[in-house]
Amino acid sequence: MKKIILISTIMLCNSCISQSKTDLSDLKVGIINESVIKNATRQIDLEQTTGYPYYNTYKVDQYQYGDIRFLVDYPKEKKFLKSEIGFLVNNQNDNLLQGYYIVTKNVKESDVLMMALKKKYGEPKVISLATDAWPYSGYYWKNTKDGFDILLEQVSNKLATDQKEMKGFETNLYFVKSGIHYGNMEDRETVLQSFITSHEQ
Repeated sequence: MKKIILISTIMLCNSCISQSKTDLSDLKVGIINESVIKNATRQIDLEQTTGYPYYNTYKVDQYQYGDIRFLVDYPKEKKFLKSEIGFLVNNQNDNLLQGYYIVTKNVKESDVLMMALKKKYGEPKVISLATDAWPYSGYYWKNTKDGFDILLEQVSNKLATDQKEMKGFETNLYFVKSGIHYGNMEDRETVLQSFITSHEQ
């Protein structure tokens, strides 16, 4: 009987932990999402890839994308490595969500994110692929069924620690409202076109 109670308690705790995470795949653009923004830090500069005001957090373990949970788990030798979640807004008064981004330094998370995106949206358009001389790969999905342009940059990386050498990709992944212009300026190119241009070799 005690074992049954213990197992039930553990399952309940795991369920509560899962429910307390914010699922990024549920976020909708063009609305105010105060519950998301209040847990992130307001930044006074503009986000570089999109030119939009933003909020960010390094507490990535409070978030998930579908079934993918993010870990704050870095080698002790490389404390400067930090995964990050960010939220793009039209301005920091109205705080209408224009998109979000996921930066992961975790190789396994990078792999499962790519697989999940292909499963949901199909094969991406390829801009460039990493080589020995150029570590960046660029991909995108345009005007998805849920209203996003999705920009994905993978950076080939080799990380040596005392335990082992890890090879794989870091990922910078952006979900932005389809067709928005860089910096919210109509005379500029779209965020997607800016991303494509920056990854063309």
